Amino acid sequence: MKTYSRYPTNYKGVFYRIGERIGGKGDEKIFYIVFKKDGKVYEEKAGRQYSDDMTAAKASRIRAGRIEGRRKSRKEVREEEKSIKQAEADKMTIKRLWDEYKTNKADSKAINADKGRYEKYLQPSFGDKEPHEIIRLDVDRLRMKLLKTLKPQTVKHVMGLLKRIVHYGAARELCQSLNFEMEAVKVDNQKTEDLNPEQLRLLLEAINNSTDAEAAAIMKLALFTGMRRGGKP
Repeated sequence: MKTYSRYPTNYKGVFYRIGERIGGKGDEKIFYIVFKKDGKVYEEKAGRQYSDDMTAAKASRIRAGRIEGRRKSRKEVREEEKSIKQAEADKMTIKRLWDEYKTNKADSKAINADKGRYEKYLQPSFGDKEPHEIIRLDVDRLRMKLLKTLKPQTVKHVMGLLKRIVHYGAARELCQSLNFEMEAVKVDNQKTEDLNPEQLRLLLEAINNSTDAEAAAIMKLALFTGMRRGGKP
């Protein structure tokens, strides 16, 4: 039977009421504390006997903590938790910025390619971070990791996408910019073509039959050392 009578305990400023048990049959004690601080009297709920595993002794320790300012009230704790959750929900992470960018660039011919680059390479490393939380080392590590398995041109596209996403957000005052300039990915556009055995045989035959001994020697040097047009092997 529910009752709101106050029952004293052996601890100063601690009493309980009887209420219906949460999550079970019967009743349980609901402990409260009363204390005076800065000339004002406070009465606060400490917790329930079963659902909060509360006792009069625990309630007394809570009361002491509140008087000494070492402990926040249940209301303050709830408000703080609510504030933290709201702050998390408001964080403009790379993932949220990408969603905004993707929606805005829906008509772009490159958006599908960018979607694949984002989901495969950027989301795992940066999806949950805000731009100002990303440091140069994070970007350098990702770039070096990707260069081990991908072509430089592909890595350049991935890094460029990260830069565009952050620039998009900063331009719309959704986030801060990165705290550093991203290093450009160097791409060597030179193509190297290997001769097949028959082509190699014909080339050597032509060199050997050449009347210009000096040119023939240079050609053989370039051929056997892999020297490039610029003079470097």
